[in-house]
Amino acid sequence: MHHTHLVQPTATAATRPVPAPSLGIAPDRELTVAGPWRLPRAPDACGQARRAVCGTLADWGLDHLSDTAELLVSELVGNALLHTYGPVRLTLVRGEVICCQVRDGSRELPQLRSARTTDEFGRGLRLVDLMASKWGVDPTSWGKEVWFELPEAPDSLGGRWR
Repeated sequence: MHHTHLVQPTATAATRPVPAPSLGIAPDRELTVAGPWRLPRAPDACGQARRAVCGTLADWGLDHLSDTAELLVSELVGNALLHTYGPVRLTLVRGEVICCQVRDGSRELPQLRSARTTDEFGRGLRLVDLMASKWGVDPTSWGKEVWFELPEAPDSLGGRWR
C-alpha cells in the first residue's frame, strides 16, 4: 500500500554521501536520505511523521518495517512536542540499516525511566529500547537528535523484542 506524503520535505529523497556518526557508518558511504521534514507544533504532527515514514518505507520497498517504525516515530515526535521547544525535524536514512532521526531545539536529554503503574507517562522510550535494534541521542550545536535504527531484514526486526 502506498502512502501519500502530507508533509513536504525541505529536501527530496536522494542518494548522497552524508556523514552519519550516530549510525557508525563511514562518512564516505552512500546513503539514501528522505527529508528533513519540518513538523508543526500541532496535534497532527505525529500523524504527519507516521505518514512520511510509512510512505518513504513503501517507496523503498520496506513496508514490513512500517508498523514498528510508525510506533517508534510517534514516540520520538510526541516526546519532542511535549518536552522541547522550537522546530522539530524528521529525517529517514537508509544505509546498512534504516535510521529515523528526530531533531529538536532542546539540549535536555531524554531519560529511560521505569514508570509506576499509576504513572500516565514514562513508558515510551522503553518501547523504543525494546523494539529498535539500537537508539540514542546526539547533541547538536542547537539542540539534539534522538534516533533509532531498524534492520532491513524482516527476521531481525525489533532488536531484542520478540
